[in-house]
Amino acid sequence: MSTLTVTNVNTGSNSTPLNIATGGTFGGSIKLESANSNIIMSGNVSMANAFIGGTNITPFDSGYKNKIINGNFDIWQRGTSNGMSGYYTADRWKSSNIGTTKIASQQSFTVGQTDVPGEPTYFMRHVVTSSAGAGNYSINHQMIENVRTLAGKTVTFSFYAKADSSKNIAIEFYQEFGSGGSPSTAVTAFVTTCALTSSWKKFIVTGSIPSISGKTLGSNNDHTLRAYFWFDAGSTYNSRTNSLGQQSGTFDIAQVQLEEGPVATAFEQRHIGQELELCRRYYMTTSDQFSMYGTTGWGYISLGPDISNMRAVPTATYTTSGNVNISLAQASAAATCLIYNCQGTVLGNIYTVFTVKLDVEL
Repeated sequence: MSTLTVTNVNTGSNSTPLNIATGGTFGGSIKLESANSNIIMSGNVSMANAFIGGTNITPFDSGYKNKIINGNFDIWQRGTSNGMSGYYTADRWKSSNIGTTKIASQQSFTVGQTDVPGEPTYFMRHVVTSSAGAGNYSINHQMIENVRTLAGKTVTFSFYAKADSSKNIAIEFYQEFGSGGSPSTAVTAFVTTCALTSSWKKFIVTGSIPSISGKTLGSNNDHTLRAYFWFDAGSTYNSRTNSLGQQSGTFDIAQVQLEEGPVATAFEQRHIGQELELCRRYYMTTSDQFSMYGTTGWGYISLGPDISNMRAVPTATYTTSGNVNISLAQASAAATCLIYNCQGTVLGNIYTVFTVKLDVEL
């Protein structure tokens, strides 16, 4: 694959025309460079892969450009602050730690700030207290569904970050081939060290995701491509973190994006409703009333909301409140919907409110 580079395009007397005959094609990339920013294209222009001043201007994507879900940290269905290891704060982000402790939390940007563009509302903070130990660590990571994602491709990972003082973090991409059967051993795609300061800065990391040719996937359909932020890492993880080492500190992250190609483009601002639906494929909450006229000992079944768009049949945990004449209240998940089962204690009205959490995270 080659690149056609044209300099000084439409820049006054130095203009250099670029002509490709009608119906003609060029099999590589077209790169337009100009001493000023006046690059003008008219007529019917169709480009599959083009760059202006180092910025990818590919006009159309077959799907969402950003493979990270909730990269703008807008969705927090579970809560906004937690110190436990696992999925407890920002949707799709798993904040894990062993030995070392941390508090992961939602933080708000000041309205009108310009350090991070696009007027984001929130960023994610980790306050890490390191504890010495070879196997200790503190990480924040996202498991992207389907290890086929971007396999064999050049990718660009971009984000904004800062710390309480100058500190390094490690960025790692990791292919996990799932569970069940005899899946292939996980592979680290690439690792990069990023030097944070106390001011917001955009980081751009480019690397290659290995092909999965010849790999065996697990039978449980839970294989993933993983993006890791390493804040603290004992020596056990030296090979995965460029020997990051152990450290305490406050680490802030915003506007995380993973896209195909060698160039970082502007952060993709999806509508918050779209982002919520993407998150609800893996976790959602619902609250439903169960009310009817019943009799003693009889069982009644009601169907809850449609959950057919979730990744798999989820685990349902629930509580009930406001019970009236209820002897039994249960909620369970089926392939397409929730099922509520209640029994009454008397002849008359029976009532309860179900609050249900549905979880099928990777």
